[in-house]
Amino acid sequence: MVGLRWAMRLIGVISTVILARLLTPKDFGIVAVAMIVVGLFEMLTLTGQAVALVRHEAPTREHYNSAWTISFILGIAVALCILIAAPFTKAYFHQPAAVAVMQCLALRAFLGGLENIGTVDFSRNLRFDKFFIFNVLTKILQFCVTVVLAFVLRNYWALVAGILMGQISRTVLSYVMSPFRPRLSLACAREIWSFSIWTFVRTVGGYLQTQVDNIAIGGIVGAPVMGRYTVAKDIAASPTQEIINPMVAALLPVMSKCRGNPAELHKLYLRMLGWSAIICASTGVGVTMVASDMVRVVLGPKWIDATPLIAWLALNASMAALLSGTATLLDVLGMPYIGARILWSRLVVFTILVFAAAYMTHDVMVVVQTRLAVTVVFIPSIIFAVRRVTGVPARDYYRAMWRPFVAAGIMALTIWALNMMLPFQGAPRLLLDVLAGAASYVAALLGLWDLSGRPQSAEQDILTLVGKVQTKIARVAVLPEAAD
Repeated sequence: MVGLRWAMRLIGVISTVILARLLTPKDFGIVAVAMIVVGLFEMLTLTGQAVALVRHEAPTREHYNSAWTISFILGIAVALCILIAAPFTKAYFHQPAAVAVMQCLALRAFLGGLENIGTVDFSRNLRFDKFFIFNVLTKILQFCVTVVLAFVLRNYWALVAGILMGQISRTVLSYVMSPFRPRLSLACAREIWSFSIWTFVRTVGGYLQTQVDNIAIGGIVGAPVMGRYTVAKDIAASPTQEIINPMVAALLPVMSKCRGNPAELHKLYLRMLGWSAIICASTGVGVTMVASDMVRVVLGPKWIDATPLIAWLALNASMAALLSGTATLLDVLGMPYIGARILWSRLVVFTILVFAAAYMTHDVMVVVQTRLAVTVVFIPSIIFAVRRVTGVPARDYYRAMWRPFVAAGIMALTIWALNMMLPFQGAPRLLLDVLAGAASYVAALLGLWDLSGRPQSAEQDILTLVGKVQTKIARVAVLPEAAD
């Protein structure tokens, strides 16, 4: 799963680097505005049918057919809603070009509803190899179409065509790779909906939480600034999300298998929390420290204004992903409504403060800083809310997280001191910063773990993985000698 996300992110980074030099911030801004509205409607299709099937102990064919039928009906409804709403969006976003883009992207919603529900078995059966192939092939086709058309058209329609190709290829491959053939049926719709309704409520809240700042900023700035913000947000969040998201995706079927063993379930959750802290602390602080050189090398000089945005957005992404495994634990325990309530409480506060900051200051940086502040303030409340229903004590969160964040502080000081001494910038300094930051972080993390008495934690997993790699390398090295 991590390999999948990294492969897709690598393709995405290469695509961004190429497109950032062929297209303008305004092109990205037009598509970003259209995707805000399209995404708001498309989230209505995220009703959690797939999650319900993965969690179900023995789903029948009627369960699969009902889940697919729900998706198909929602796909048609959402496509119609997008077509109807498209002409009205220019009144708020002041981007007439986005109307035609939205009308074209209505097709994506319809095609998404036709996807074969049989691909859910890739997760149910822990066949993440098939899940990998399914998603990577889709991404490659989208990448090829987008880049080729960007060279030819040199405008935002290349991005639109790429988005559509991504969905077309995904729908076609879902039937090629899965032998299941869905039929129209609503026989088990009520059973699926009884669980998935809370997943849907939480998913809607999660999506809105990622889009509130886009909506607020889109109403106070033009397409060029919106384009810079969108690209900065993607670049800043990618290092964290592309590692955390696959871990969380793999966590649901694994946790579901030990649902009847609370002790093992809590142990698995805390190990996941430790890994989340290691990843979030290192990537969030790391990207913040190298933002200046990263923008110059990856995006080019016309994106320099995005540097401070990337620094703050990287910290926000890391804090937002820190407790991402919590919702999965609540789903497995049959309490998705708790996760939905937590998320919507944060969304209400977040929306009020972000819109107030946007319209009182008209400053994008203030909006970003407000987003980070709300995210950090809500972390303790989430921990204590989950503690009451799961029995995971707050001290276990502290034990899992303090070492990674102290190590991240040491890494930041190392990079800062190195930059004070280096007389050059750009790619050479970026490479040195990454190497020095990684080395100092791992050394500090393992040093703190050793001083803490080497507890059973994620740090121990690192040493285990290193040991396995060393063993495999030694075996490979021995094979030629044995052949001689």
